Amino acid sequence: MAKTLNLRVHKRSYSENSNLNEEILINQKDVSDVVVGDVVEIYHIEDEESRLLLQVASLSDEFQQKGIVSIEQSIATTFQLRAYKDVIVKKVDPKSVSLDLVEMLFKDQYFSRSDFWRLRNGIIDSCVYLNKKIEHAEMRPQVMEMWSRGERVMCGTITEETRIVYRSSTAVVQIFIQMSSEMWDFDILGEDLYFEKALNGFLTDLFAKWKEQNCLHDVTIVLFSRTFYKAQSLEDFPDYMRDCIVCDYKGRYYQDFYRIVVQNERYDDWTTTMMLLRKLCNTYKDKILNYHRQRGHKVPVAYNSRAAQGNFLETLNMSLNLFEGYYIDRNFDRTGKVAVVITPGAGVFEVDRELANITKQRTIDCGVGSDLVCMGEQPLHAAPLFKFHNKHAKNSLEVGDDYNIPHWMNHSFYISKSQIKARLQGSFIPRIKPPPEFFEAQRRPGDRKLIAHSPNQSEDEDNFPFVDYDEYDAQIWKLPTPNSTRFGSLKSPYHARREPQTLAEAKQIKKPRKRNVSDEYSSFVIEKGERRGSPAINIPTLARSSSTEDVSSSVGCYPIVKKISSKESNNSSETEETYFSRRIVGSAESPVGYSRRHIHQAKSRRALINPFAPSRMQFKMTSNRRRWVHAFPTDPQGAAVQTHHFHVYNKKGSSALLEKLSRESAKMSQLSMDMKKQPSFTVQDSSEKCSEPSSLNRAASGLVTEEKEFYVGSVDSCKSISPTSSLQNLERFGHSSSLGSTNYSSTMDGGLQGGRVLRHKTRENRSYLWGPTGEQEWSPDMTTGQDWFPAHGCQTESRLIKPILTADIHSQNFCAGISVDWKSLTMPASLPITTDYFPDKRSLENDYTVSQYTLIPEDVNSEYYSSPPVSEDDRFYRRKPLLVTELFRELISQRLAQGFQIITKMKATMRSQETLVGSSPQYPLTSSLIRARPRSGPQEEIYLSIGLIFHKLTLSGQTIQVTQYRPRHEQRQLKYLYRYRFQVPDSLGYDISTSEFRNEKLENYNWNYLDQYICTRGEGDYGLLDPLKYWRARFFLLPCNNPATKKIIEGNDRRLFHRCDIYKTKSKQELQQLISGFVRFLETLNKIRRTAQTRRPKHSGDNVSTTPSTDQQTAQTSQKEAVVLSTSMPSSKLVEAMRDPQTGLPMIPKQTGLPENCFIAEEAVDWCIQNIQEVKDVGAGIHLMQRLQDEHYVCHSSGNAHHKFIHGFYLYNIVSPKDKPKSDMYGPVYNYLFQNEWCEVSILPVERERSEIALFTTDESPCQVSELWVDQSCNDWRTLSGIDSGAQGWGQLAGSRVNLCAIKATLTHKYVHVEVDVNNRSDRPEWASARYHAYYSPNAAFELQIQWMVATGSILGDLVTTWGRKAQACGFHLLPVPGDPFALPSAPDSDPLRGPIFVPLDIASLSQGGKAIFHELDSDAKSKKLFHFQDEIIKRYGFMPINVCVSPTHRHDQTDDQQQYIHCTGGMFSLIESSHLVSPKVVKTTPSRFSKKSAGELRKDYIARQNSNTSSSDVVTKNKTGFLWSWNFMSSKRWRSPNTGDESFQDKMLADFRQFCANENNRLTEFWNDFKMSAL
Repeated sequence: MAKTLNLRVHKRSYSENSNLNEEILINQKDVSDVVVGDVVEIYHIEDEESRLLLQVASLSDEFQQKGIVSIEQSIATTFQLRAYKDVIVKKVDPKSVSLDLVEMLFKDQYFSRSDFWRLRNGIIDSCVYLNKKIEHAEMRPQVMEMWSRGERVMCGTITEETRIVYRSSTAVVQIFIQMSSEMWDFDILGEDLYFEKALNGFLTDLFAKWKEQNCLHDVTIVLFSRTFYKAQSLEDFPDYMRDCIVCDYKGRYYQDFYRIVVQNERYDDWTTTMMLLRKLCNTYKDKILNYHRQRGHKVPVAYNSRAAQGNFLETLNMSLNLFEGYYIDRNFDRTGKVAVVITPGAGVFEVDRELANITKQRTIDCGVGSDLVCMGEQPLHAAPLFKFHNKHAKNSLEVGDDYNIPHWMNHSFYISKSQIKARLQGSFIPRIKPPPEFFEAQRRPGDRKLIAHSPNQSEDEDNFPFVDYDEYDAQIWKLPTPNSTRFGSLKSPYHARREPQTLAEAKQIKKPRKRNVSDEYSSFVIEKGERRGSPAINIPTLARSSSTEDVSSSVGCYPIVKKISSKESNNSSETEETYFSRRIVGSAESPVGYSRRHIHQAKSRRALINPFAPSRMQFKMTSNRRRWVHAFPTDPQGAAVQTHHFHVYNKKGSSALLEKLSRESAKMSQLSMDMKKQPSFTVQDSSEKCSEPSSLNRAASGLVTEEKEFYVGSVDSCKSISPTSSLQNLERFGHSSSLGSTNYSSTMDGGLQGGRVLRHKTRENRSYLWGPTGEQEWSPDMTTGQDWFPAHGCQTESRLIKPILTADIHSQNFCAGISVDWKSLTMPASLPITTDYFPDKRSLENDYTVSQYTLIPEDVNSEYYSSPPVSEDDRFYRRKPLLVTELFRELISQRLAQGFQIITKMKATMRSQETLVGSSPQYPLTSSLIRARPRSGPQEEIYLSIGLIFHKLTLSGQTIQVTQYRPRHEQRQLKYLYRYRFQVPDSLGYDISTSEFRNEKLENYNWNYLDQYICTRGEGDYGLLDPLKYWRARFFLLPCNNPATKKIIEGNDRRLFHRCDIYKTKSKQELQQLISGFVRFLETLNKIRRTAQTRRPKHSGDNVSTTPSTDQQTAQTSQKEAVVLSTSMPSSKLVEAMRDPQTGLPMIPKQTGLPENCFIAEEAVDWCIQNIQEVKDVGAGIHLMQRLQDEHYVCHSSGNAHHKFIHGFYLYNIVSPKDKPKSDMYGPVYNYLFQNEWCEVSILPVERERSEIALFTTDESPCQVSELWVDQSCNDWRTLSGIDSGAQGWGQLAGSRVNLCAIKATLTHKYVHVEVDVNNRSDRPEWASARYHAYYSPNAAFELQIQWMVATGSILGDLVTTWGRKAQACGFHLLPVPGDPFALPSAPDSDPLRGPIFVPLDIASLSQGGKAIFHELDSDAKSKKLFHFQDEIIKRYGFMPINVCVSPTHRHDQTDDQQQYIHCTGGMFSLIESSHLVSPKVVKTTPSRFSKKSAGELRKDYIARQNSNTSSSDVVTKNKTGFLWSWNFMSSKRWRSPNTGDESFQDKMLADFRQFCANENNRLTEFWNDFKMSAL
């Protein structure tokens, strides 16, 4: 019942106790029929079109104002609701205002696909409106767009059937610009070069839209091209070029080049990048074509390929190699990934068939968005279009080319500003380009004479041999008929006639045949009972049954034979009964779903595709074709459409653009047409006419202007609308049911072939060949969204119609390229979490294998239920297992996170009813164990799919059953080895690399293992393994506040030149401050809450002040005078002094999981040094504490009797005398789960000042002199912790379960559980684990890697951000870093377009008298000293090792990590490579040889190939001594601060480092002399 109330507005208050935090406040007495959760509609009486829907969240008694409704101020402003005006408030049925699709936008957040699903479940049955901000489990998206019944709306309710599309304004975007030869051609208007159109037009508009939408994408821009060489053999090339030369299937030799312009950059302003792009594009062609030219070497002539011949698929696979590792180096502020290819062509590419299959499957499985933006004109055929390489053309008799239309790509055609002007002026713009041969013939006058037609030639032409091209084409596109025989065909009436032999005879016999570009040669008419064959092309076929049920012409391709009404044909009379034959083409890689009844009788033939009429050919529906369909809105008929694809019709020089709008606009369109009395516009199939009734079922809707006739909408190409059509027919259209439920007569079904109006059964099993949706029909009149047409004078009653852009074309802010799918390029969508395809029962039985396993959580976690925890401390270590419903939801979440999609049509939730599992007839094979304890519980079933794999999860009582459907024939593993050249930013040349493209075998994923891991919460026998693809994020803890960094940054700001080798080593006092700060940071990680009173008094070890205050010094002096402690005193006296609340050891307050009187080992040693006379250093303090532990006064907090005293952040407690046992087993009961919950780190002591250490020695390594090494014989934490002593607990838990944290631990790394959801903000239990350094040194970085499978990205990101803030307060900064900073581009899981930069060290300039440095030493000693010298250089530039050494041996003999350094700002890495000579020759790398070589050998080969366009002998023999340099691409603006520097600071560092290593201004020589002098 509607009520009239007065409107008020209020500002939202986020206070929990305030009622102003609601969207709507209303008095319940005014709306007695409204309860909490109802949806109400609000609108002004005089403005009924602007209506608002809100959900009543509460009916507070505090709001007692009668006759008033209050709405949050921003909502009222958005919907133009005016305060103090009367509004109508009416309760509405949520189903009547339900939404079909909702698009949500988020920024600076990471959402996994499981997070999408949980967010969707959290907002079901809620009301949303435009720009509404939603918050659920710390996920904060914003409503961007809503669709209902084919129209955009402003508000609505979300139901179970609503599809949610998630878009990100902070995604990973890779832009590839194809620099083919057309880039230097003029466009169709002759005004701009294509590369100018791409840069000054498309990219400029794209960056402008990013700025307008506040997008901050992680962008990589790459220029790529293929260069051909005019050579006959490989011998024509110089030796230094042959390593990267490839020969194609036509015998042409080529190289592929990639120029990375920017890599993983996040800019607000792209002006500088555009300037760099213009500069590179101007010089790109000349540099590439002349790249290998050198004096004394003859190089074949090079030329750039055309766009169609380019390395298009190879480029997409480059991005896929990166995107497939989405779970590695996980960022918490990035979601989404998209590859954008800009080409000057028209979207036609000649590709390798196998590589096309690999690319297609990888793209679909990975869920990556691929956008193709064409600068060329839209062709008259479907695009994009693949033309397969015909590798057997010379040895094959088959005629014609194989084409493929990739449905998995989103494509657009960019229209420049000049083209828009030309179209608005009515100028004709051609859509095809004449071939180059035509222009060449026009330039040669002699050839023009040959082209000119002479009347005297007519008689000669009549005597030319005649070839019936129509008949030839018909035979090419002909399908084998059911009655074809192996030995040809019987003569038809046509063939009984005499064949014409000359053109003159043909003119007398044959009638002219009308032909159209849209003719479908595969849709020809076959006479009943006729056996056709071509005398010229007789392809024998096997005899087969007369049944047409399962006729097959090739594997995966089956014709459908339908009986249709007779029609005129060249091969049959009107009275004959005819059959229509059409192919249904399936995926060549996935024949699942097709019957193989007569497949053995069919001769394998190619499935030819006519690109000029792709809509006439329909594919068998597959899961791959439906993977993205739920990301698109639907039209009023229910078909998914791409909003930037439209049909265009030209009428009398005017353009008409038709768009699907509301029923009101359809009426307006029809009325305008009737008034103008225009002839009917009819677009008919060339082979048949549409009947009048058929046109009434699909009316065109559009906008008609007064000045020009423009239709905005979409119509079927085989429908027609007559001006005599009445509005009653339009009413019938407007009120027609959805597409899936519409019933049509058999005549209409036969007549509307190729249209979208299909019967329900046919619609479910078919898909159009063209387009990502599979539901949009293609026609030559289709364009890609030219919504730049004016809409002056347009009036409509509908408030839901999206207005057309009316910006002034002459304004500076006008974006020209409106025809591009800007939404996808600006805010890319993530893969939908739902789909609607599931194979039929017959296909499941014939083509799939079924496997099942059962999960019973009570049995798996029986240990917990048999002896549940009693105390609070016990519950801290033994967490409650997941409930069966929580486990069921989590199993679904994990499958979604790995790329699965929920099948909506198969999602049937069974009624929750009392069912005895043991006695249910559905479980005849249930074990007696289950039957012995029947239970009732929830019943639910859900289906999921990815590719050809389907899962069914069934929840029945306390049991979960997992059913897997996998293809009976496993997918073939496809591999493609690719060799190319690439140049990264800051590199000086193009480096050679190889990469392997392969499709992933999804059926090999071990789901049983993962489900067991989830069931046990990762605490049992199942731990994280690499094949599970668990998420990981790596961080380094680095010291900050370095004065040298500040000086260099200030010098850049003032444009002053400062050398960058000004970093000094830290003093002992500064190192002690870092240790103190590190201990406080670990307190944060371990969630230990301490106040200032519970810490030790501030002294020189803290970073708050460099020296203790006077009051502190006086207090410490008085304490020492009061009680003088000595090691000779009894241990009981020392322990009593430690427990003194005033002067004793600072204790940790009582905390869950820890015993009383707990303290930190580092603080205890520091206390001993300050308060005990004989204790002067760390070693003496450790010895004293070990004495107390041996005498049973102190024990480790875990209760382990074999745990020794370790200096660092290790937790110990003082045992009270009454609890002190006399046996060795003392203290609390040993807790074997202690290490799983507490992060303990051993800290290497600082014993000497840096000035006391000699730099140039012969008996010590750099590890020893910098006190970075760990003596494994006496300082192995595993031995000191009692792991190797045979004590129970570290490796073996109670019973048969194991402690995975202890088993996975190594000498350098340990593992610990991470409590993710500290504040209980999630809707599920969450957990993660951390891998961290077992040792810490203030002279090295500290690593912390988080690993997880069950965690919300936003919650985990907030936790890491909190750690970062705490780290700053402790004198550090926590920064994300890549898992392998020096990953080579040829490595399997690395980015193929990323590689470290080699900076050579000019050691030849240091030689004296012709003798090299260290010439007096042997090879090993020389390598050791050279490494020592490089170590000092890199530290002078502010670099520090990423970890400690694990033995006193030389560092370069250890692992690769021990040679890596990170800059103190966290923005750069450096690696000191071994100085040994490279291998005798450059070996061509193959995947098999990759596995045989170590990482160091691969890096040597990589260095040897640097700038390998020189003579190969020089590369091999030259000793490459230097550094590998790489950038930290994980450090974004979110993590940057004045302590990290910016991009200009990093560029300054590399430039100065190169100058130093090149010995410019004798800087290297001066450093070498100082280095030698320090050793004296």
